Amino acid sequence: MELSEKHSRKVLDFYLPGMITIDGKTGLFPAISITGRSCALGCVHCRGYLLQGMIHCETPEKLIDTLKMLEKDGMLGALITGGCLLDGTIPLMPFLERLSTFKTNLYLTCHAGLNVNRELATAIKKAGIRQALIDVIGDEETFREIYHLNDHSIIKKSLDNLYMYGPDIVPHVVIGVNRGKIKGEFEALNLIHYFSNKRVVLVVLMPDILSAEPPPIDEVIEVFRYARQRFQEVSLGCARPRGRYRRELEIRLIEEGLIDRMALWSDDALSHAEKSGYLLNFKYTCCSVDIHGTERD
Repeated sequence: MELSEKHSRKVLDFYLPGMITIDGKTGLFPAISITGRSCALGCVHCRGYLLQGMIHCETPEKLIDTLKMLEKDGMLGALITGGCLLDGTIPLMPFLERLSTFKTNLYLTCHAGLNVNRELATAIKKAGIRQALIDVIGDEETFREIYHLNDHSIIKKSLDNLYMYGPDIVPHVVIGVNRGKIKGEFEALNLIHYFSNKRVVLVVLMPDILSAEPPPIDEVIEVFRYARQRFQEVSLGCARPRGRYRRELEIRLIEEGLIDRMALWSDDALSHAEKSGYLLNFKYTCCSVDIHGTERD
C-alpha cells in the first residue's frame, strides 16, 4: 500500500467514473459507445446492458463532435468502448483513423475488445489513446459458454499484440463471471502476470442479468489475495453486487490491505478506511487513470 511522504500515512484512492454523482461529487470521465446499444456477441453476463447508459456515437464525426463538447464542458477524459462483433472485436478502426487527426487535451482510454490483432493494437496507440482495457478470461469453458467465443488462444494473442504494439494496458478480470463460480480467475491473473506485474483491475459479477448467485465473498477475497502477491497495484473496479455483499467485501479488502484503488465507494468503505488510518484520495475518472486527484485528510 502506498505511503504518502507528506503525511506518512497509507493512501487509498477512491474513483468516481463516468458522470455518476456520489455525496455531491460527480465523475468527469464519461463512457462512449461507438455501437450504441448494439452488441452482436451478447456475452451472457452483460447482453449489452452496460452500453445502455453510455453516450452513443455511432459515427466517427459524431464521436469527434462529442469529444469537443466534453472538453468544453470540463471533462477530464473519456472511455471509448462499444459492443463486440461475433469474432470478439469492437469495430474501432474507422474511429481510430479519425481520432489520429484530432487534437484534444482529454485523456482518452478505450476498451480494446476480446480479439485484438497487431493492426488494431498499433492503431489504438497511433490514435492518441492513452490506455487500452481488456477483459482477460482464464478458462476455455467460460470463454465459450459466457463469451460465445471458441478460440481461447485469442486472449493471449491479444495481450501479446497490445503489450507489444499498443499504449498502456490495464487488464480486467471479472470474478465469478461463469455464473458465480470461480473458474479460471487464477489462470487469468497468471496470464496477465506473464506480460506485466504492474497493475490489474478486478470486478465481481453483478448477478442481475444472469439471475445467478454472486461468488462467495471468501472465494473473492482469495482471488484478491492472489492478485496482491503478484501485482504492484490492485484495483476494485466499478462492477460488484450492491447491498450487504458490497459493504462486507469492501471492508474486508480494506482491512487486509488488498487494494490500492476503489471505484464507486460506499459510505461504509470511506468510514472504515478513515478509522483504519488511511489518507483518502478522491479522483473523478476511471480507476485505471492517473490524473486529477484531491486529498481529504
